Amino acid sequence: MIRTTLCTLALAFAAFGFSPAADPAPTKRPTVPLEFALLGEDKLARIELRAELDGVSVSAIWDETFAKLFAFFDRNHDGALDTKEAARLPSVRALRQAMGNGFTPPVGAAPTFAELDRNGDGKVTPEELAACYRAAGAGTVQIGVGRLPASAELAAALLKNLDTDGDGKVSEKEWGAAADVLKKLDKNDDELIGAGELVPKVVYPGAAGTVLLTPPAANTTVPDVLAKLPLVLLPADPKDAHWTTEIAQRNKHFKAAELSAWRKREPDARWVVKLSDKPGTPERFAFTGGRFRVDGWIASGKVSEALATASKQIVAQLDAPAPEEGAGARRRGGSLAWLAPIADLNGDGNLDRKELDAWLDLQAQVARGQVLLTVLDGAGLFELLDTNHDGALSSRELRGAWDRLKSAGCVTTGAFDPKALPNVLLVAASRGYPQTLALDARRGPAWFRSMDRNGDGDVSRREFTGPADVFDKLDLDKDGLLSAEEAEKSEKPKK
Repeated sequence: MIRTTLCTLALAFAAFGFSPAADPAPTKRPTVPLEFALLGEDKLARIELRAELDGVSVSAIWDETFAKLFAFFDRNHDGALDTKEAARLPSVRALRQAMGNGFTPPVGAAPTFAELDRNGDGKVTPEELAACYRAAGAGTVQIGVGRLPASAELAAALLKNLDTDGDGKVSEKEWGAAADVLKKLDKNDDELIGAGELVPKVVYPGAAGTVLLTPPAANTTVPDVLAKLPLVLLPADPKDAHWTTEIAQRNKHFKAAELSAWRKREPDARWVVKLSDKPGTPERFAFTGGRFRVDGWIASGKVSEALATASKQIVAQLDAPAPEEGAGARRRGGSLAWLAPIADLNGDGNLDRKELDAWLDLQAQVARGQVLLTVLDGAGLFELLDTNHDGALSSRELRGAWDRLKSAGCVTTGAFDPKALPNVLLVAASRGYPQTLALDARRGPAWFRSMDRNGDGDVSRREFTGPADVFDKLDLDKDGLLSAEEAEKSEKPKK
């Protein structure tokens, strides 16, 4: 099975233990959730989302980040930034690119002093710095949108292969035989039916969340992928009413004058997205309303890997031996010339290891709050059945297909009804860009995980390396698959 990587980014690095003593306490603000409007044909739903990393809200992490950012650039430690200090700040674009790079690269212009000095008193306070970045869209969960291009082809291929009697319908009996019928398509013999095996040469998912979703604004051109998205990000500022106009224009059922009152009602769903670097039970979040369904989960992110890689590369550049004196010779650390003006804390024109460690510590803090929601529109039958979203259908997923279709309301007169298929949005939350879209289903004892060669969360008879009679004893429900739960029960001491 091929699991497609969504984004490939080269640089990243890890934290060092140095932290400036003068860090001000972060400004404590109430945690404001993200709010979305989900647009149905004649109904509107509101979803609240709060993201946490190891129990700390992403909003609070960014409060700490902005406080450390201020302290790092307040070189004279007077509690305010002057024009020279403020000019060294990273751009909003750099903060966003840290999601993939693991550090704030030297791209874009720093916020202007006028943008930072919000009260016009000639100095920038920690509160003003944080307010400036937040107003520009930094300091929160980022949302990237894409559209799946091959869902219709995958659905058609599934139905064609499963309609064994050729009557144009796929009945409960035919769905019940799906795992056996589709075996012929398993070209790589991994006991999974991949998207590329259903539709030859298809690249799955074939889309990434590369279009940034922001609240509607006046006089802006909306990319096509966002114009078709049945999801609108609502602004945090209650005075901003552009969203009401946007929704009313997109669906005449909704009147702009009534939407402000609608937003004051209780939300239709509240999600708490809990991320962690520590292994644990895979988290899911979902919403079903009318013909809309949102499937959300936690995917493995790349930010920790990016931090470790970039740290080694940047430290190696500083520690490289100084070249011999002579024409064209560069000073030690010369390849980091872009960084010296930013991280030169004592102003002597050189970058030493202590200063680099302080800058790396700041970058680690910036990376800590990098959380991305990848929203993929256009999902269909294949995505509804692919419950772990790894781009392939396992035996367990195919065996449970009929029940999943029934629960989604797309069964009519004993057969699957394509017209009743819900509109499905996929939402993967990750720390940094996701390594893959797949929910990590690997649980259970170490021996179980090592035998689960195709990573579908089960161990089949073929994957099991022990005696057949042992497999039969472990397979408590006699379904021919060992689940993580069955494996865990085998390890519990008998009383």
